[in-house]
Amino acid sequence: MTKKNIIIVGYPKSGTTWLSRLVAELVSCPLIGDWGYENIDALYREGLERGSDYRVYKSHHSFDALEKVSSFKIDKIIYIIRDPRDVVISGLHYFSFLPKLLTKKEGLLISSILKKTSSRLVSRKEKKRQMIQAVLYGNDNLNLWLKLSWYNHYLPYQANKIHFVKYEDLIDDPKIESEKILTYLGISSNENHIKQSIVKQSFQKRKFNPSNNKQLDKLLREGVYGNWKKELTETEIALFKEELNEVTKYYPF
Repeated sequence: MTKKNIIIVGYPKSGTTWLSRLVAELVSCPLIGDWGYENIDALYREGLERGSDYRVYKSHHSFDALEKVSSFKIDKIIYIIRDPRDVVISGLHYFSFLPKLLTKKEGLLISSILKKTSSRLVSRKEKKRQMIQAVLYGNDNLNLWLKLSWYNHYLPYQANKIHFVKYEDLIDDPKIESEKILTYLGISSNENHIKQSIVKQSFQKRKFNPSNNKQLDKLLREGVYGNWKKELTETEIALFKEELNEVTKYYPF
């Protein structure tokens, strides 16, 4: 029997890995890895022993690219959206940054090792500048997944009426959001299983049971929101308001 593929999509640093694991837990199916890279073992893949008609994949692809990167059929798409100001703060701790001088050199090829080393020399202020550039306007010099802005990434998914999950709502009331997800998928489940799934995939559980992989622990860092209020300057906050206040319904700027 052909497996049904559930794709969890989000802009980078929006909780895509967390939601992918939670959905796989709720559905009792395997989380295979990255959509379009099915033959590559992902750090966060799990539940491969689960027998199910479903499979979960994670993706950061644009809507237009999603169907082009894999030969498998897409059955359901779930999009997780996070306050872009918090995406900036989360990205500070994850991506490798180049000094400002090097970011201006077009066509410059830099090894991942050198990039990680040089990132230690980049000030927090400069890292924040590069992340804001990525989130508001796109910045593939920082990372290819950041080629599109936050707004231009989610808008086509919204236009095609994909099921959306707000990162903040998932933190505040994971049970309600889990029930909505299962309803959207057309899968029934009992309340006890939903509660157990939430506990197993909670950030609190992970903190007390860290993995042996530092990169995976870095991928799943805190599970909070609102840090932008402490980190962004008044000028930076005003920039988000100027660029996004009139165009998005998801967050007040």
